[in-house]
Amino acid sequence: MARRRMIAREVVSSDDFLGMSIRARELYMHLNLAADDDGFVSNVDTTVRMVGASKKHLQELLDKEYLIRFDSGICLVTHWRVANTIRKDLYHSSLHREEAALVTEIGGVYRLLTEEELAQRVAREAEAIPEGDASVTETARERNEDVTEALRESDETVTQLDENKFKLDKDNQIREGKDQPPLIIPSEEELLEYAEQIGYQDFNPEKFLTYYGSRNWKLSGGMPVTDWRMQVDSWKAREGDYKPANPSPKQPAWKPANQNDYDFEELEKKLIAN
Repeated sequence: MARRRMIAREVVSSDDFLGMSIRARELYMHLNLAADDDGFVSNVDTTVRMVGASKKHLQELLDKEYLIRFDSGICLVTHWRVANTIRKDLYHSSLHREEAALVTEIGGVYRLLTEEELAQRVAREAEAIPEGDASVTETARERNEDVTEALRESDETVTQLDENKFKLDKDNQIREGKDQPPLIIPSEEELLEYAEQIGYQDFNPEKFLTYYGSRNWKLSGGMPVTDWRMQVDSWKAREGDYKPANPSPKQPAWKPANQNDYDFEELEKKLIAN
């Protein structure tokens, strides 16, 4: 097997590639190093752990179609042939024959065969088998069965991936508030009525509406307000029930330090008498 691996500059310098996370890009480089001479990687999970990446970063590469993953767990570098042309005396064909039978290469880029294309490939291979060669016929039949089974499992995997992606998109929509019903902004009367129900006597509905209106009815973390009653409850917990435990006594009025409590009228009488 050839020891050198090449990376196509037009692939890794594209906006699409650079738009991925740094860890996903780093993982792509290491998977290229781990690939065989046809671009198949059999130690994907080990490589993910080795570079400190996660399944999320691997999924980035799959979603962007920089990798093709098979049911066996093996991955194929999509743009492998764009950069890697290996000399015949160094080239060793991949051991992953079943996975190789499910893909085709156009312009150095791999892609999965459609069901129709796969059926046509199987038919061509069957026509190429000499008549009367029982051993070859049996081998071809077994291979066709393996390919058909692999295709069926691949379809099931694609279906499962689509379901997982739908669930992930749904979770993201809920987290971003896109899947929530629109908030109906309450009136001051509704706010006062609810505050009275929960015993919030010091509630100021005008202040409440002004505050959340200035924030476009979003919380501090950017999440949209979905229930204004919960926010009134929160305000009550923060400030509505606050009472100083030991209120400070009323301070006496200020007076100059040199002013004594003299009765000046009595003092004046004493001075005149003397």
